[in-house]
Amino acid sequence: MSAKAKKRKNRYKLGIILIISLFILIVSFVAYMNNTTLEDVLNEKYDNSIVVHQDDYGQNNSK
Repeated sequence: MSAKAKKRKNRYKLGIILIISLFILIVSFVAYMNNTTLEDVLNEKYDNSIVVHQDDYGQNNSK
């Protein structure tokens, strides 16, 4: 096997490893986003009083 063929073979191996790693990263990210809600993350990071659950928040209610 010539040196040129070995170099080409190693380049393809590196490319395949990078593509598989990227695929695993994307699948992990999508699984995390599907199983975790924004409210869960906010409740873990901040105090519970910061998350507002009002539908009419910020609207002028004076009639």
